[in-house]
Amino acid sequence: MSDDRSIERSARAWLELGPTQAPDHAVEAALRTIDTTAQERDLRIPWRFPTMNPLARIAVLVTIAVVAVGAGLYLMQPSRSSVGPQPSPTPRALPSQAAVQTPSPLAPIADGTYVGRAVKISDIIASINSTTWLSDTMPCSTPASDCASEKDFLLHAPFAQPDKSTFNAYFELNHRAWTIGFIVDGVSEVDSRSTASFLDEHTLLLQDNLLGGPLQTRVSITVVGDSVNVRLLSHETPENLATDRFIGELLYGYGPFTRQP
Repeated sequence: MSDDRSIERSARAWLELGPTQAPDHAVEAALRTIDTTAQERDLRIPWRFPTMNPLARIAVLVTIAVVAVGAGLYLMQPSRSSVGPQPSPTPRALPSQAAVQTPSPLAPIADGTYVGRAVKISDIIASINSTTWLSDTMPCSTPASDCASEKDFLLHAPFAQPDKSTFNAYFELNHRAWTIGFIVDGVSEVDSRSTASFLDEHTLLLQDNLLGGPLQTRVSITVVGDSVNVRLLSHETPENLATDRFIGELLYGYGPFTRQP
């Protein structure tokens, strides 16, 4: 039988090697020794022992070794969170965003009445007579009173009366309702009313329904302070008459138009 010191030395050597499992012969020797040692049971046993029995020391060492080995094996196991499929991270909720909408172009000019610069009636009469694309004759099969030339037709219009002196074109914008006309010696006359649509901040589309068909006019607009520079881009009438073209250029060509208070 081994003595107490040989058992202790075997236990210490085993602990220094750092094994992962206790050797069978050390555990069996310790258990046989503990079983054959008489245990003193007395009520006078003090609460704390001044010295520890060698056999008890060995038992404690063995117990500590077993616990240490078990803890080491547990810590050496792969992390459970890394085994198997990992849950995908929950995406962060982004703040709700309003649907992106392309706003319709806003009117570059405010509602109101805009009056163009003053023009002499005599200058308008001279312009009618000198415009080469206006015909001097207009053949037709209707009564002679209706068969005037393009120039004669315009020379009899209210804006070309020789006894008048001053002409001003004007337009009004009121919630997409567009009115254009002229003022002769302080007396205004409406030429047409249309629906205004701004295709962009510089392009205006005017649409009107006449007895002969639709009328479409495209106008370029440039705002300068309280004034608006207007340029006629196209003036499409049902019959595309030369006289309609001249009137369109007359009404839109004498800017800038200044907003009235």
